[in-house]
Amino acid sequence: MNITNKKLIFNFNKAKFNFNQHFSDLLDKNSQGLSNLHSILDRSKLPTEIISVDDDQSQSVYDLLYTIDAGYGLNDNSDGARGAFLRLFDDFVHYIAREIFKEDLVYQNRPTLRVCFPGNKAVGDWHRDRDYNHPVEEVNIWVPITNACGSNSIWIESSFDKEDYLPVDIDFGNFLIFDSGLKHGNVVNEEGITRISFDFRVIPKSAYKAPSESSLSYSQGIEFKLGDYYSVTSI
Repeated sequence: MNITNKKLIFNFNKAKFNFNQHFSDLLDKNSQGLSNLHSILDRSKLPTEIISVDDDQSQSVYDLLYTIDAGYGLNDNSDGARGAFLRLFDDFVHYIAREIFKEDLVYQNRPTLRVCFPGNKAVGDWHRDRDYNHPVEEVNIWVPITNACGSNSIWIESSFDKEDYLPVDIDFGNFLIFDSGLKHGNVVNEEGITRISFDFRVIPKSAYKAPSESSLSYSQGIEFKLGDYYSVTSI
């Protein structure tokens, strides 16, 4: 599948890939309540200032959200444990490999969780992931588990180096695949609702190149190689 300089939206079976239910169960709230997370949480878990690129994964809320699965030891790959959420994620990636890419995928084996609270952002700057050591062959996949619209969604430029960022308005049950060469990021969320999402990166197996030297992910400090940052599907 050619996604050069493209943004493509697909849908999926929400009953089968019920990611929002997992977070609803974790927080003991119904799925509609997830968009009201900023009102549900103890204020100690809310950011007190606009996040930056250096601390966008250090918000206190992630101490809670990453407990959704025992496999989320983000700096520890030693035990390989995968609970219900990560097994569902694996199934989802296999679905994407089989139905969309039509080939096996090398993929980020633990997706990155994101929260965009009202009055704040989910990521700290406009960027391409390759700016932070990621391979240029990667393709980005973004999955909202709450409705995403306007200023609480991801914003992406229309074409390479245009920097004319616009939001991608999609709801749970849809996901976005886009060229990793497109700059993206967030603006301050003025929608009054929280957005929760996860994102991950894939490389078509035919395009994967084993790294010639050690390179670490920016936020997790994990090497970009199979068995560490990456797993591979078998379709």
